[in-house]
Amino acid sequence: MADADANVNSGQAWADSKIEMWKENSGIKSTKGFSYPYNLMTSWTSPEPGVIDIKLPNHMVFNRDGMQEPYQGPEDELRTMGRIMFESIGEASPELESVTFATENGKHSGTYTRARTGADPTDREAWANEKYVQWLSGMNDIYESMCHATITKLEVYRDCIPSDPHAYVSKVESPAPGELVVTLADGPWIDGEYDSSQIPGVDFVAGNMILKINQKAHGDEQVKKITVTARDGKESDTELRENWQQ
Repeated sequence: MADADANVNSGQAWADSKIEMWKENSGIKSTKGFSYPYNLMTSWTSPEPGVIDIKLPNHMVFNRDGMQEPYQGPEDELRTMGRIMFESIGEASPELESVTFATENGKHSGTYTRARTGADPTDREAWANEKYVQWLSGMNDIYESMCHATITKLEVYRDCIPSDPHAYVSKVESPAPGELVVTLADGPWIDGEYDSSQIPGVDFVAGNMILKINQKAHGDEQVKKITVTARDGKESDTELRENWQQ
């Protein structure tokens, strides 16, 4: 019992320290200084290492600013709140795995996660797969509600938006630390609405992938260079991390 109490207290102290870091980074002294609805936070805990659960009152008004898309709901807003917190403290908190915002009654909940797989960074195949998983998780963050399905497989996204070149990622490899090479299969995306002379499909995918992965990855886990190829290697685009840092 004493050990369990110690673990609970340790977890609470860690959660408290993350909230303090967030406040300091935001230049405020109290959570009440956050904008709505962050200023409504009633409590926070850490039920397991690297995890923060934050409660909000049941009377929270969702989409109060009217900025959400028509297909989005409370889960999307709560997950975005977790991403905003990640953007503030994630780089200084490599141990942080996920942030969940939920109403006190549990009716609404949204989780933003790093989506790590525990890959050995020296194992090029395993590392490349982790980056793929993190990218797909980032796609789900955006498109789950619009597609009316959890995107854990690329086929789900392809059924939702068959004209998007992202839906045709066929291979993700890592030739060197920090580098990814992504291959796109042919499909109806070619010469479509997301593949134009102004923004070729390979450019669209390369920029989006490095951005979404690096929102979740920490430090050396991030992708430093990504190359996307298509049309049997006849077309490609390379993007660097420094050009896509927020």
